[in-house]
Amino acid sequence: MRIAAGTRYAPHRHTEVEELLVLESGYSIAGHEMTVGDYHRAEAGTVHHDTSTDDGCLLLVISSPQNEMLQ
Repeated sequence: MRIAAGTRYAPHRHTEVEELLVLESGYSIAGHEMTVGDYHRAEAGTVHHDTSTDDGCLLLVISSPQNEMLQ
């Protein structure tokens, strides 16, 4: 998944396990800064409120498209 610079992902709850690997640039999940080579796993039921990239990034993502959006 290529994500444009300045992208902020809406708060959401994972309905299934999500795994991601940062391939280019950087990504922030819940205030945790991730860089190239970093891996993240979120169990089903995990809530992410602050997910973003300032510079844009490329991620390998394995996730359900059925995330519950929170607003």
